[in-house]
Amino acid sequence: MEIFYEAKPGLVAKSAIALGFFDGVHPGHKLVISKAVEEAKALGAKAGVVTFKDHPRSLTRGQSPLLLTVIEQRLELFAELNVEVALVLSFTEELCRLSPRQYVENVLIESMNARSISVGHNHHFGKDAEGDANLLKKIGQEKEHEFTVHSAHMLEFKGREVSSSRIRDEIQAGNVKNAEDLLGRSFALWAGIIRGDGRGRQLGFPTANLETYQYQVLPKTGVYAGVAKLQNGESKYCVINVGFRPTFKNPDEAARPLVEAHLLDFNQDIYDQKIEVQFFQQLRDEKKFASIDQLKSQINIDIDQAKIAFSAREKAKLQEPNSSLSHAT
Repeated sequence: MEIFYEAKPGLVAKSAIALGFFDGVHPGHKLVISKAVEEAKALGAKAGVVTFKDHPRSLTRGQSPLLLTVIEQRLELFAELNVEVALVLSFTEELCRLSPRQYVENVLIESMNARSISVGHNHHFGKDAEGDANLLKKIGQEKEHEFTVHSAHMLEFKGREVSSSRIRDEIQAGNVKNAEDLLGRSFALWAGIIRGDGRGRQLGFPTANLETYQYQVLPKTGVYAGVAKLQNGESKYCVINVGFRPTFKNPDEAARPLVEAHLLDFNQDIYDQKIEVQFFQQLRDEKKFASIDQLKSQINIDIDQAKIAFSAREKAKLQEPNSSLSHAT
């Protein structure tokens, strides 16, 4: 997939694009993107995505909402959906001041030569978010532009809209399985591995300490079963701790929880590498133990419980999953 980080004239000869932030790249987002891919094939054009590196609210409101995915994850997910070119914009003051029409003409047409534009049912763009699908269709019908517009229907799961905010709520409540149902895949953190204080290794359970992005949403504090995908492509089952290590120090509620993963049957140096840690199931809440021996005993129990969860997950893979995702009418 070709990636551009600045809107310049003539980046693409002809494209069919999906327009949006696409945090999480959940099934509702996939509908929008798959329509762009479909249109690209029909038009003999490049399938593209126009998105932002950081959430627009980081500029308009001074703070980003907590995100399900960082840009590296989103780009990888776009590529898996057969997107051929991505324009990743930074939401600057200059871009923020563009009227909806200027945004369409300067970015979508002049840079991407869009002949088809796909958006979600509630997508807005341009200065003060004044642009929407109806305005896009109006501009697209003008003789000098002539592009088609496709607005995806809302997607529902168990009678409720599939949305990034709903998925975020499930994750923060520790309901990572519910989040997986909504995402269509496991929720995952992408981060660098940094050196900690070596406490896990001293206990006999070495951990990979994650340097998470400031605005990445984190699951509720607790212990989880999951899988770690290493930079070399290798995957390892792991037990993940999200929290403040209350056995060793008093929690600072104002601080951001630490995330560390104990990879099973693994003992390699992976410091300074990137890792993606997927969350399958919460095993228990975080708790303070009266002694180190009690903590070590509990960690062994956590590992045994995680192995049971992994086994059950492998068996479930043999069955055809049932989905309640549907289009809203």
